[in-house]
Amino acid sequence: METLKAFIFGLTLAIAVGPIAILIINRGLTQGLRSGLMSGLGAALADFTYGLMAFSVGAVIVGYLHLNAYYFKFLTSLILVVFGLWMLKGSLKPSLEKQKGQPETKKKSGFTYLLSTYLLTVANPLTVVAFVGFSGQLVSPVTGAGHVFILALAIFAGSLIIQSALAFFGASLGRFLQSPHILRFLNVGSSVCIMLFGLAGMRWC
Repeated sequence: METLKAFIFGLTLAIAVGPIAILIINRGLTQGLRSGLMSGLGAALADFTYGLMAFSVGAVIVGYLHLNAYYFKFLTSLILVVFGLWMLKGSLKPSLEKQKGQPETKKKSGFTYLLSTYLLTVANPLTVVAFVGFSGQLVSPVTGAGHVFILALAIFAGSLIIQSALAFFGASLGRFLQSPHILRFLNVGSSVCIMLFGLAGMRWC
């Protein structure tokens, strides 16, 4: 029963349309299915990491976050804003390079997409808030490293299903939207949305 709850939590956490979902769809749309899937895997691994922490030292994490809530929310929101700006710069850069007659930048490796999404998901305040609430409600207490691993793996499985679906959706959409102007517009829009998530978080600090 606890494993099923963990699996459902992984599904619902990934379904929430936040900055990570926008990023995965955007990468599937503009960079292709492989990039989207690697980004989705990075997000699911971050959920797995938080699952391990929530089931093993959940009480410690909750206490620490309550004591440092203001600083933590501000820092994680700032990370989203900076990442959104970085994405925006990358969205505009190719067009500028073409105008100058410079070659386009090389495609990033799959590991780069995985790592960047993993780090952003770990720093995403929405993910943290969800796991803080979940760690205090699902299991009390969790005993044994094997039990902790299985529950975290159930969260990972649920999350990966949705993250992969988001990547497939973005890649499928990209097959119909071939215009570089439309893709650039969507890329810029995704960047702005991620920044807005960060600014909204700062507002509530």
